[in-house]
Amino acid sequence: MDTEAARSPHKKRDIFVEGPIDPAFIATSIARHATRTDIGAHEIFLGQVRADRVAGADDHPSGRSVTAIEYTAYRDMALERMTAIREEAFAQWPSMTCLHVHHSLGTIKAGELCFMVFASAPHRAAAREAVAWVVDRIKAELPIFGKEIVEGGGHIWKSNG
Repeated sequence: MDTEAARSPHKKRDIFVEGPIDPAFIATSIARHATRTDIGAHEIFLGQVRADRVAGADDHPSGRSVTAIEYTAYRDMALERMTAIREEAFAQWPSMTCLHVHHSLGTIKAGELCFMVFASAPHRAAAREAVAWVVDRIKAELPIFGKEIVEGGGHIWKSNG
């Protein structure tokens, strides 16, 4: 079986996309795996910008909602770290056949998709566990920053969580 996990080491991949992640892109990603007969499960995590209510702060009165998040990143550092996370994921779940990660940069409006982790494996447990682990590692370790834009003007720097 020729899987991604059998190839080593993984090359650095650019996970960043300008603007929101198009739902049609997700459907196409799934469809591309239809010819793979060694896959029995796909697991997908999708992050979407929420219209959270802003907690009161000196210069940001409470009651206003987040209208968008402006994402920036230290691209080279993030991609180096993502390569290591991919390597660790394939080592921890060697049956995993595919792992795809995409994160938005730029201004993403509330309701739009900004983050996708998609894993495939012969069985659901590996795909499910890998996606949860990768999402948590990315949130904790990648230098990606979100500036929440609030209605009426102003912003608040988002903390990963």
